[in-house]
Amino acid sequence: MSTKQKTLAVHAGTRLTGSRAVPISPPVSVSAVSWFDSSDDLDGALDGKDFAYARISAPNTLLLEEAVAALEGAEACVAYASGMAALRSLFEAQGFKPGDRLVMPADGYGVTRALYKNLCAALGVELHALKLADAGMDARIRELKPRLVLAESITNPLLRVADLRLLAKSCRDVGAAFAVDATFPSPTGQRALELGADYAVQSTSKWLNGHSDALGGTVSGSRARIDVLRSARILTGDVLGAFEAWLTLRGLRTLPVRMKAHVEHAAHVARRLAESPLLERVIYPGLSSHPDHAVAREVLHDGGPMVSFEIRGAARPEALRFLEALQVCKPAPSLGDVGTLVMHAASASARRMTPEEREAAGIRESLIRVSVGLEDPDDVVEDLLQAVARGVGR
Repeated sequence: MSTKQKTLAVHAGTRLTGSRAVPISPPVSVSAVSWFDSSDDLDGALDGKDFAYARISAPNTLLLEEAVAALEGAEACVAYASGMAALRSLFEAQGFKPGDRLVMPADGYGVTRALYKNLCAALGVELHALKLADAGMDARIRELKPRLVLAESITNPLLRVADLRLLAKSCRDVGAAFAVDATFPSPTGQRALELGADYAVQSTSKWLNGHSDALGGTVSGSRARIDVLRSARILTGDVLGAFEAWLTLRGLRTLPVRMKAHVEHAAHVARRLAESPLLERVIYPGLSSHPDHAVAREVLHDGGPMVSFEIRGAARPEALRFLEALQVCKPAPSLGDVGTLVMHAASASARRMTPEEREAAGIRESLIRVSVGLEDPDDVVEDLLQAVARGVGR
């Protein structure tokens, strides 16, 4: 098969072995249990050679895993009921012991930080939250010698971009596993494994699904690493449902086409917003004003589909009035939909961070995150600016 992503997105994960009939749209397999005439066949199925019980393996989930692995350029992939379940399983697979260290973004997704804080505290693991896009972080990793480093391709919500190649080399030098949450760019915007990551994590609820109608998460990597995660998933039961897998695979078919438009629209929105005196700053990796613009050009395929900005002179009341004034865009605590979704960062993605953690990360009350949709981008800009004006009373 072709290795081009547009072709992979359409054709990867479409055929189950053992049948000559190949439906264009794979059916939803809702049965949780299968039976066999032969006890030998049943025994083999319980070892994962066929479908016996959906907690072990299921047709729709397997097809999705094959498709995501193809897009990530991975040997294997394992799917979960949510992105957070994927991140928890990733943590648990590392074999942490008391005194071990974990490094993660200080300016990343607040829910991931809350999860890892709890997991680390329970095991006596040291958590080091660092701004991984800042200079010198590769040396800091060598100094800390962590067991696991988790980075975000584009941080949520400040859109910082770390040089994953440098971080990967540091991880290799000290024997640390290196995982990258690549949800924001999706596999069309970055293949984290090709930059040296051991694991590429996706919240498939976002761009891969693309329609806000199914939760899910994946981890991709080498077959050996994914086999460990898959064996653990059989025990924990964090499986993705058949219908959710089917919906996600349906959305994935159009991922390259959708992402091309999302990224083009985001770049247009960012450029126009940057001209507005109502905004303190506009954050977009594709703008030359972005602090990591040069790095982004090296490690991302494009500027990404997300834009953040700070409303000049706004505190939380003004930011919330801005959300209420939106007419085209939708205030919602997620991203990756066909429509533009807008979020107040401090009260949503960073909600579980303490005020001190938000301040240290640079997440201010005036910060707004935008997942740019497929509407006419000028309509998006006009809606955002009219809502800003109404929010601050201008």
